[in-house]
Amino acid sequence: MRKILTIIASLIFVGSPSFSDTLSTVKERGKMIFGLEAQYKPFEFRDENNEIIGYDIDVATEIGNRLGNVAPAPVDTNWSTVIQSLNNGDFDLILGGMTATAERFKRVNFSYPYMDASSGLLVTKASGITKPSDMDGKSVAAGAGTPQINQLELAAGEHSINYKGDIKTFDDDTVAVAAMKAGRIEAYASTLVSLLSLAQSVEGVTVIPFTSEKWSQEFTAMAFRKEDETFRNAINGIIVAMKEDGTLGKLQEKWFGQSFVDILPNMAPEW
Repeated sequence: MRKILTIIASLIFVGSPSFSDTLSTVKERGKMIFGLEAQYKPFEFRDENNEIIGYDIDVATEIGNRLGNVAPAPVDTNWSTVIQSLNNGDFDLILGGMTATAERFKRVNFSYPYMDASSGLLVTKASGITKPSDMDGKSVAAGAGTPQINQLELAAGEHSINYKGDIKTFDDDTVAVAAMKAGRIEAYASTLVSLLSLAQSVEGVTVIPFTSEKWSQEFTAMAFRKEDETFRNAINGIIVAMKEDGTLGKLQEKWFGQSFVDILPNMAPEW
């Protein structure tokens, strides 16, 4: 009987990755491996040399410096499976413009917010959409696996909206813009800050806020495995320090044109 129990325990151990001290591992390795999808400008995207750059890369670089000569090592992965990949041990954390949500909190813990994640709508000027209720009879879309899909559904109920067809989803903002240019969609929901950046390079579009009492203020946070509390607490301390010494605000001004530090709470999103 004891032998059987030992075998079962061994199988459980083999099947469940163990992450006893990710913080020490990161420091000893001299590299912080983080998951993202490099299609989310200005958080992360590839430049003309195919290098991943953006706000998140700069934030990760600063965190690495403060951890002690730790280099950032982004892993460009599939966003739809990024949480599963984290829990499988493919990287140390998710640092990829992730909006903290109740559904995601079931599987990961979040850092203190390091960016605003309020929603917005990218709309064609010809659509006549100036507020969410104007989307009645319009074709709409959102990023695949993002909170904005649910927000579009809630908005439909709140404003008695009947969209033209189903809510479409796209894995890449640039593909969504191409669909908008082709007349396949008239509104695209995403985070306000990413849309403001996107709209600068697209003609014939504008960005409007997408807010409601149906959903709460949302923030961008880093995601950690549930057992990685020591690592998460260390990163939270660095985020607070970066806010207080002005570093985080300067990085936001660089990539978003303004600082959002004043609205970011020193409290991790939980449900």
